[in-house]
Amino acid sequence: MIFEVTDVKTYDGYKPAERPLSFEYNGAIHQVVEILDRWYEASPKAGRPTYDYFKVRSDKGGVFILRHNRMHDVWSVLIK
Repeated sequence: MIFEVTDVKTYDGYKPAERPLSFEYNGAIHQVVEILDRWYEASPKAGRPTYDYFKVRSDKGGVFILRHNRMHDVWSVLIK
């Protein structure tokens, strides 16, 4: 899987970057209209990043995988 760093606007509720609201992809801003799935990946080794993943539907009709690196607060989108 290849991820590309992107700008993401988030909803900050009980924790920062709780869920994505919009993101940039291929020069266009996509509004998240639905979160289809979400999961996380953690390493058993200390000091390794934990990732939150979101499978989202965009207002432009596409389905995307967004990934948030909690350690560095960096968002990326899966490119095909």
